[in-house]
Order: sequence, then C-alpha cells, then structure tokens
Amino acid sequence: MATEQLFFTQSPAHCFERAFERIYRERMAGLPICRADIAVRALGFAPFAGHWLGALVTPWSVLVILAAGDKRAWPEVQIGKIMPVTLPGGAFHFLGMHEPAMGSFLACSLMSPIERLYRQKDVENFALKALNLMMTPSRLSEKSAEPNRSALRRRDFFAPEAHEKEGR
Repeated sequence: MATEQLFFTQSPAHCFERAFERIYRERMAGLPICRADIAVRALGFAPFAGHWLGALVTPWSVLVILAAGDKRAWPEVQIGKIMPVTLPGGAFHFLGMHEPAMGSFLACSLMSPIERLYRQKDVENFALKALNLMMTPSRLSEKSAEPNRSALRRRDFFAPEAHEKEGR
C-alpha cells in the first residue's frame, strides 16, 4: 500500500535514523551482509536545490540520500529505477526508494557491504568525505561547458588526498 509523499521543511536526518534502525531490527538483523558493530547514522544533511542531501551509514551500506523538500521541484520517483542527479561534483546515479516513514527518496550507494577493515568512525568519515567530494565542483568541469566524467571517480571516495596530489 503506497503512502503519501512526505516533504521535509527541516533536516530529515533523525527521521532517516529512526526508520533505518527499524529496518535493521525488523528486516536486516542477522543477515550476513550486516555488521552488528556498525550503527545507523545520518550525517551532514543540508539543503540542496530545495531538498535535503546527506549521508546515511547503516550496518549493511553507506548511502548518499536526496530527500524531498520543495513539493514543486520534487521529481516523480520511480521505486527501483535509477535516476541521474547532478551535484556540483558531477552527475551521479541514484536509486528510487520508498519507506512509509519517509515517503519516496533517492539513494546513491557508496559501499555495500561495508568492508571489514572499517570501524564506525572510519565509516562515518568515509561517508562525510564522499558527500563533500560530491558537493565540490570539479576544477575541470568548471573550465568547460561539457561535463568531465573522469574528474571524479569511485576510488576518489577512498583516497581524496591522493587524487588532489595527482593534480586531477
């Protein structure tokens, strides 16, 4: 049964934490993909283009979330379909999702499952660095009207300092 779309006038961070903690307890706990030592955390949610953009750490994944803010500008989200979202750092692929407590939202998976070498603080730092990179305009794409797809690569989320030293 579909529910009404929710539009957030304030940061939805707490709402996402509560909903994904419930998802963990009711649907995911005990699955091999989950890490019992990783807690659900919503991080860095801030306004973006009339909506809310932030990172979400769960015991099974790290996501960047775009949640509905401005009713007039929210796109029709098709659940389970990929949708491109252009951020200052480039175009990224987000998956349409729906949870009753949040309505429809878009999620970009950064890591799933979470690598065993990471602890909670490491995972949170990774999520915030990735979000920061996605929100940082590429120097190359600023200089040309044509988007530069190679300016920001997936490995850059893991080692942004190395990427900057390479001069890319």
